Amino acid sequence: MSGVFLISELKKQQREKGSAGNSAPLTLLLSNPRAVATCRRYMDMDLNRCFTTTALSVPVRLVLLNVPLSDAFSLESVSKYGMSLEVGPQPQGVIRADIFTIMKQGVDAMLDWTESFNSGNPENDIQLSSSVRADLFDRLVYIPLGKVFEGGEVEAYFIQRSVDYPRDPETGKPSAAVHPQLQDRDFCLLQHGDPVFLTFSGETLNYEEEEPLHPVFINEAAYYEKGIAFHLARRQTLSLPSLQAQRDEAPR
Repeated sequence: MSGVFLISELKKQQREKGSAGNSAPLTLLLSNPRAVATCRRYMDMDLNRCFTTTALSVPVRLVLLNVPLSDAFSLESVSKYGMSLEVGPQPQGVIRADIFTIMKQGVDAMLDWTESFNSGNPENDIQLSSSVRADLFDRLVYIPLGKVFEGGEVEAYFIQRSVDYPRDPETGKPSAAVHPQLQDRDFCLLQHGDPVFLTFSGETLNYEEEEPLHPVFINEAAYYEKGIAFHLARRQTLSLPSLQAQRDEAPR
């Protein structure tokens, strides 16, 4: 529910401040009001899996989405330069002040950066607070704004594969849960031999891969129906080039 309350707060700010002077229009939308009313992520179908090329029946252009075009499913994939921000983990149907704060600061930073880049304004700077640094980037992110946006390096996680729950061969239902030592340890490095599942009979199942990888989306509630206990990701360092923003001259 943190994102739901964030949209409400942004709508309030939009009413108070207006949108005059923005370089790009901003539309705020609650995509599933029925689910919001019942305090659920979704009702009949996960909307974050509905945006396939087949379902949309229109051409979709994707930018840096690390899945084949035919497998693209999420909302941001339908736009030319889609961008999404997920902050967690957090339980469904609740609002947490820490998650809300980080989420809002991240959204504000993206909107401010876009506005400053479009305007080429050299006076404005974006500096994320130490709380966002600790939870999102592990270091202070400072973006100098102006006609040149300096490049740099950033760590990213690339999903390699998904891991399903152990299942009963007769019923097909999970026969184990995520091990307590793995629960809530998203992005931590998983080594060979680390416990990953605890069967309902009390047996510990360990990570058998030789390559250490980072588990993400561990025990996500909406993933039970998708057969995913967690994803495994490889961490890489990306080099970001400098960007040149051209500011239009004011008419004389």
